[in-house]
Amino acid sequence: MVSTVAIAVIGDEILFGEVVDRNLAWISGELFRLGVDLRYSCVLPDDLSFIVNHLKWMKKTFEWVITTGGIGATHDDLTRDAVAQVFDVPLIEHPEVIAALEGKLGAPLSPRLRQLAMLPSGASLIPNPGSAAPGFLMGNVGALPGIPSMVRSMFPHISRKMAGEIIHSEEFLTTRFESEIANVLEGIQGDYPIVKIGSYPVTAGGEYRVRLVLRSRSSEKLKQAFEAVRRRIDT
Repeated sequence: MVSTVAIAVIGDEILFGEVVDRNLAWISGELFRLGVDLRYSCVLPDDLSFIVNHLKWMKKTFEWVITTGGIGATHDDLTRDAVAQVFDVPLIEHPEVIAALEGKLGAPLSPRLRQLAMLPSGASLIPNPGSAAPGFLMGNVGALPGIPSMVRSMFPHISRKMAGEIIHSEEFLTTRFESEIANVLEGIQGDYPIVKIGSYPVTAGGEYRVRLVLRSRSSEKLKQAFEAVRRRIDT
């Protein structure tokens, strides 16, 4: 069985365009490489009830949910509280996190920094090589920080739990307009339902092109569909 996954990027700074998110594209690429089905992604505001309601739906709908952002020590870091409410458990202090943070800083933690150790009861920690402040896994929800370098180092602790099947792909460029080939692609898509056919306008060398991309977990069906597309588009 191939795992289904949803991603929630959390933070007003993303919604307001103040910060360009790099995590969604990277995680999406990794899930594709692993053959896992990313079915849904969204950006959520720093609004506790909004996050809770959305995560509840995602938790029930998809096998795995990944969040990025909102697990720092500021007033608008709400992901820990939201996940605790989703699973109806309290936030508890994890002594091992306190010890790790104090060991890294070489001093007792301020009340604000101690919040980094407040995690949902029953959560397992996701080690953070870039900081002593961990992410966590609660049920089918994995919470990661928003810093891209940390996401990349911590992501394998979640992805190794997912089941995937490699997706094969083929592509080529054509100078024909999308409107010219839409009916052809629609017909071939109907003949090969397990092959996804994508059509993307691009500019190559200053000239208009359409990039056609075919993807499937069946290499045989992919080859057949690709030959059909190339033959009919070329003619």
